[in-house]
Formats: sequence, C-alpha cells, structure tokens
Amino acid sequence: MRGTARAVDTSPPPSTILVLHFFRSPLVMVAVLAACTGDDSASRERFVAGSTLDSLPALSIAEGRLVCTATGADGCPLSSAVANRFDDGRVAVWEPGREVRILDAKNPSGRAFGVSGQGTGQYAVALAVGPYQGGIAIVDGQRNRLLHYDDAGNFKREDVLPTPTPNAAPGFVGDTPVLQTLQAPSDSAVAHLKVELLTSQEERTGVTVLDVPVPWLRLRGDSAVSFTPFFPTSPVYSIDRDQTVVWAPGDSFRVERRGFKGAVKWTLVSDRQGLPVTERDIEIRRDLIYRTAARGQLRPGELDSMVAATASMHPVISGIVLESRGRVLVAGSIAPSRDSVEYLLLSNAGEPANRLTLPMRTHPLILSGDSLLVHRPTEGEPWELRWLILKSRP
Repeated sequence: MRGTARAVDTSPPPSTILVLHFFRSPLVMVAVLAACTGDDSASRERFVAGSTLDSLPALSIAEGRLVCTATGADGCPLSSAVANRFDDGRVAVWEPGREVRILDAKNPSGRAFGVSGQGTGQYAVALAVGPYQGGIAIVDGQRNRLLHYDDAGNFKREDVLPTPTPNAAPGFVGDTPVLQTLQAPSDSAVAHLKVELLTSQEERTGVTVLDVPVPWLRLRGDSAVSFTPFFPTSPVYSIDRDQTVVWAPGDSFRVERRGFKGAVKWTLVSDRQGLPVTERDIEIRRDLIYRTAARGQLRPGELDSMVAATASMHPVISGIVLESRGRVLVAGSIAPSRDSVEYLLLSNAGEPANRLTLPMRTHPLILSGDSLLVHRPTEGEPWELRWLILKSRP
C-alpha cells in the first residue's frame, strides 16, 4: 500500500500458519483485485520483453540524509520498520512495540510522537498510524484501543475497538482507515484476502476494493491446515490516493492499475521470469526458520513438508511502493543466496522508465521524487533510517 509498509519482507514464515503483518509487504501481504474488467482492458495492456526491461537506464544510488540509527536507547526502529505517508508532507515511521516517530520539514530526523507504554493514553504495540478526525490516531494492537492525539502528540482520548480476530488487521493508507482480513469461505477451503475501505476505525465493514484467493493457503477457522512454502508466491498491492490500486500477481510479471470500482487504467506485462530456487536458498531459509522458531513450534517433519510445498522459482515480483499519484517502484525476486534485489521504476501511466539495484536487506518505505526512504542494516549491524538519492547515470 502506498507509503504504508515495508515493500519487501525477507523474513521467513515461522510456521505453517500465515502470520498476517498488516502493511508489511508496501513490502505487504497477499492481494489481487476482484475480477472486474472493462471491454477496453486489452487495449490498455502493454507488453514489454524481459530483455527490454533489463536494458532500461540504470539509476545510481547516493547517500542522503540520515534520519536515525537504532541504538536501542531511542525509538529508531531496530529491525522491522513500518511507514505511512500523510497527505501534508509528514511521514510516520515506527516498529510495533516501540515509539512512533513523525518526520516533517521541521523535524527531518523525526520526533517522538505520543508515549509508548501500557497505560491509558499510551500505545503498547502500534499497528497503524494516520491522520484521523482532525488529529492523528494510533491503533494499539495489544490493548485493542484507538488512541487520539492532536498534531503535537498530546493525548486527547482513547476508544475501544471492536473485538479483533486473529487474521484481521485495521490500519491506515494515508488518512484513509482500512481493514485487511484473511479467511476461508468454508472449512479447510482456500483462504481469501480482503481489503476494505472504512469510514471509521470503529467499524469492521466497509467498501471492498480487494478480494482474492491465496491458492497455497487453506484455513480451518483461523488456523492454517496447509504447509507454508519457503518462498510463497503471493500477489502484492498498494493503494494510491487517487482511488486506484496497483497490484501484481507475483507468479508472473503483470502489473496493473485499477480504480476502486474495477476500471482498468493500464496493465504492463512481460515474459520476465523469477529467479530459480537453488539448494543454497533452501538451506539458508531452513536454517533461519529452525533457529528463530519458538521452542515446540515446529512439528517433526514440518520443515521437509514446507520444502515440498515450495515452487521451483521465486516470485517474479515481490513488492510495490507507490509515489503518491506518481511512479511505481516494483521489486523483483528476493533470493536468500543473492546479496541484492533488482527494482524497476514505472511511470504513473505504467511505462517502464528505469531500473536500480539495492542490497537485499535494504527495505524501501517511501518514494518521493528522487528520494527513497529505506530501513537498512549498517556495517556494524545497527539498523538505520536513511534517505537515498536516485540519480541518472551519465
């Protein structure tokens, strides 16, 4: 979603149950628009050969302003940053469980917003941050509260949110309240992901703009009964302020911009393929899941079953970041055995313009003009928030 998430999430699924991290993978979860095409959709489709995409002009990357370095003593995200760009030039950046920071022209290095904690007027786990009812609101996932603040960060009041379900997550896209849910229509059926636009965070139904099956995932109630592939191919999407959704299926190179009512603006397709899944990729992912899984979480033979469910190719598209009413940054395959990820930059009309390469552990958050806000590890391993400058090569 535009400016609301980590566009690429390289962390492994910890178990067979799909962990729904709202807005984590701009780099966000699974999504495709409900099928609804006009008669002229074919005329809006543009095919570009993979060789042409590979020969696009490459952008160079220059270091821009450092926002913060995560020392643990402040609220700079330690390892998992989330972002939402407000409509007036402000950007909220945070890591759930730590403080929210607001970046703007007066505070380019960010300022702490509200108070992170367990008490009234404090947020324990910020799931979402956005402009709301004349101020700024934070969804606290731990206490199930909606906290209201004025623009300066002074607490005003808090409201109890509707009882949450395990696979539902409220959030914001800019200043628009949204709800993302993952559920199966019947017992052990293929799961569907749905995204609704809300008129209020206190509601739990709204206008559906996305509804799509997740073919590899079956749910019984809120629990998965299918094994999670090591590298699941899941469609990705981002919502723009002009009431459009840009999405890609993930398993093929197809990027499309649609209006909320289903009208296709443009579609870009290519014969570009994803990277092959190598034995080294499997080895790295298996080791990481084994080391990070909670004690007793993995059942005997579960890792082998996850390997068996893994496709031979990585997703060709792994994430999308939108510039508000502007360009589209498309992330390519993410392979653990590779040290970088290829990106394509499309115009607002879906025309391929440039390509660039970022280290695999660099997570794009916000695209604005020639600047890209990223969360990345430094040489000494503390993570930092930094603006990068995209420049045309001479």
